[in-house]
Amino acid sequence: MTGKDNRNKNKGNSNKKSNVIYIDRNKKTGQISTKNTTKNIKNNKNTTKEKNNVEKNKPVKPKQNTSVKKSNANSSKKPKKIKKPKTSNNTPKKKGRKIKWERVAIAVLLVVALGFCGVKGVQMIKGKSSSANSATIENNSGSSSSANNENSAAGDSTDKKHPTKGQYDLDDEKKRQSKKYNIVVDAGHGGNDKGSIDSTETVYEKDIALQIAKKVASRLGRESDVNVIMTRTEDKYVSLEERAEIAKRANADALVSIHLNAQKKFGDANGLETWYRSGATDGSKELANSVQQTTASYVEIMSRGILRNSFEILRETTMPAVLVECGFITNVSDMKKLNDPNFQDMLAEGIMQGTLTFLDEKNGKN
Repeated sequence: MTGKDNRNKNKGNSNKKSNVIYIDRNKKTGQISTKNTTKNIKNNKNTTKEKNNVEKNKPVKPKQNTSVKKSNANSSKKPKKIKKPKTSNNTPKKKGRKIKWERVAIAVLLVVALGFCGVKGVQMIKGKSSSANSATIENNSGSSSSANNENSAAGDSTDKKHPTKGQYDLDDEKKRQSKKYNIVVDAGHGGNDKGSIDSTETVYEKDIALQIAKKVASRLGRESDVNVIMTRTEDKYVSLEERAEIAKRANADALVSIHLNAQKKFGDANGLETWYRSGATDGSKELANSVQQTTASYVEIMSRGILRNSFEILRETTMPAVLVECGFITNVSDMKKLNDPNFQDMLAEGIMQGTLTFLDEKNGKN
C-alpha cells in the first residue's frame, strides 16, 4: 500500500508541480500571463505558430510598402536628375558659342571683302599701267596711224585684226613728209590682165598676188615711221606706166612688186626668187638680197636666190625696187602653200622685215 500510496503521491505532486508560472512576454503589450503548462503547451504551440505567421506576415507588408515607396522615391528623383541638366546653367554656354560663331562669320566676311578689294585694286593698277603704255604707243604712232586710216581706200578682208591700209592719197604731201619711209607695194597684174594660171586653170596670179600684197602693206602700215602706198587694192587693171608714176609721185624710198612665177608645160620648177634692175646702183641689189634671205627664213620653201632683169616696173623707176616671185603657180606643191592664209602671212612678214632691214641699214639705223 505504501508503494501505491507513494506513486499516487508522486502523481499528485506531479500535478501540483505542473502549476508552474509560464511567463510569455508579448512583444506588443509586454504583459505577464500565468497558464497551466498542460493546457498551454498545446496552446503555446498554436500561438507560437500563429505569432510566427503574424510576425512573418507583418514585416512583409512594410517591406513591400517601403520598396514601393523607395521605387516611388527613386522614380520621383530620376526625373529631377534628368531635368537638372535642362534647367542647369547650360544656356550661357550656348549663348557664348553662338556669339563666337557669329564673330567668326563676321571675320571671314571681312577677310573676303578685303581680299576682293585688294584684287580689284591690283587689277585697276595694272589696267592703268597698260592703258598708259597703250596711250604712249598711240602717241608715238599718232600721226602715222591717223594718216594711214584717212588715206586708206579699202581694207584687207583676210586680216581682221590689222586691216590693210589700202589705196593711199598720193597728193597729201604734208602727211607723207611726217613719215620717215615711203614704201610702194605693187600687186602684179589685175583686171583683164590675169597673169599666170595654175594647173587646174581655176586660180589666177592676179588674185594670189593681191592677197599677199595686202598683207605686206598691212604689216608695213603698223610701223610708226612708214607710209605705205599700194598701186591697186582691188581687181582692176593698172598699166605699168601708171605704177611707175605712182612710185615717182610718192617719192618712194623703195618699191616692192609681188608676183607668182610660172613654167611652161607645168614643169616641176618651184621656189622663191627676187629680181632687181640690171645695172642698178641705187641699192636695188641690196634690197633684193635682204628681202630674199629674210623671207626664205620665214617660210618653208626653196630659195632660188636673187636675179637681175629689166622688167618694165623696175626699169621705169628711180628708187630701189625689187620684184618678188613668191612661188610657182604651175607647181602643185607651191600652190598648196600659196593658197594657205598662214603661209601668206609668214611670206608677207618676211618681205616686210627684209624691206625695213634694208632701209634701216641704208639710213644708218641699227
